[in-house]
Amino acid sequence: MVLRFLKYFLPFQHLNDQQLIELANLIQIKEIPANETFIQLHSDSPEQYFLINGIVEVGDKTCTQWHVHSHSENSRNPLSRHRPSHYSVKSITDIKVVIVDLETVLQFSNKSAQIDSSEQIRDHYIYKQLLEDLRNNQLQLPSIPDIAVKILHSLNDEKSNLTHMARIISSDPAITTKIIKTANSPMYRSVKKIDNCKMAVSRLGTKITSQLVTSFSIKELFTSKNKLLKKRMVTLWEHSRKVAAISYNLAKITPGFCPEEALLAGLLHDIGAIPIIVYADNHPQIIDNEALFLTLIEECKAEVGAAILSNWKFSEELVTTAREAENWLRQPGEKPEYCDIIIVAQLHALQEESAAGNHPGLDEVPAYTKLALGQLTPELSISVLEQAEEQIKETIKLLT
Repeated sequence: MVLRFLKYFLPFQHLNDQQLIELANLIQIKEIPANETFIQLHSDSPEQYFLINGIVEVGDKTCTQWHVHSHSENSRNPLSRHRPSHYSVKSITDIKVVIVDLETVLQFSNKSAQIDSSEQIRDHYIYKQLLEDLRNNQLQLPSIPDIAVKILHSLNDEKSNLTHMARIISSDPAITTKIIKTANSPMYRSVKKIDNCKMAVSRLGTKITSQLVTSFSIKELFTSKNKLLKKRMVTLWEHSRKVAAISYNLAKITPGFCPEEALLAGLLHDIGAIPIIVYADNHPQIIDNEALFLTLIEECKAEVGAAILSNWKFSEELVTTAREAENWLRQPGEKPEYCDIIIVAQLHALQEESAAGNHPGLDEVPAYTKLALGQLTPELSISVLEQAEEQIKETIKLLT
């Protein structure tokens, strides 16, 4: 009986009988009378509660309340899985709960995770919980940086002009410096040197300036206070800016594409990984199991990334890029799209990172036949990128 109800809870669903027996010796079963608040909002208790019988009322910091019934789908997780607790929990009827120390939950959920392969991750409780949080708008998604919002508003404002846009950019010295450096870079350099923001906007144009400001401001999202997660964010940013730089140059050889839009698409193609890394800060069992962590990112980042860019009101092409950037065999039509550029750029970047082992070859993806008027080959794209090596390095440097 004990083994059966323990296996009902998602953190323990993959445990074998021996592991369940070990866990059964470490749990406490407690009966709680009706009308008792047994989990306080912001409580830092190391104990986690799982509902066996009865009905409880859960409340969050906004005073929103809802009921959880035993044997319902949302009773399969801890009643408050965060520490400190994000919820208060009160018994509505007499209830029975399993109480398990957080360290024990982590220990046994890691044992559960160890038997998951990439094919099985969709059955894992962490995966299910993350996507449920996303669907219920409870997953913390990043907001577009303020300066990018202001610049986008300025771009769409008929009354705005170069002076107004330059004034917005000048409020951020770091972005101002990058815009001026970009205007003087090999990508846009002319005879006259640019030495102020207004001149830079004039040379670049308002649309390109807007795309570049958004690109430069995105970096602030790739951060974490957790040392291990910060390292993961740095790796993610380095990959994203490399893909962005390569995308910029591939767009230049493919008619009909804006290199700056490709640059932005490259920076944003993996943005869905950011909330997953942030999510891990509240779920230590993810960090402790690197294989689970990486698989979770790979499996969820597309849907999360598309949700972020939809929330930001970005173009459908950019949303599609976030959702399908690693759909290597994607072929919705003959006309090339920004997603094709990102797919090809990623394969180039992964080759340089010696990470292409589980990915198709450059000539195995349909995207190749669409770029550069259908004339792109692995040899040509490598040649183009070798010729643009200094420009790619310069672009990566601007995104530092």
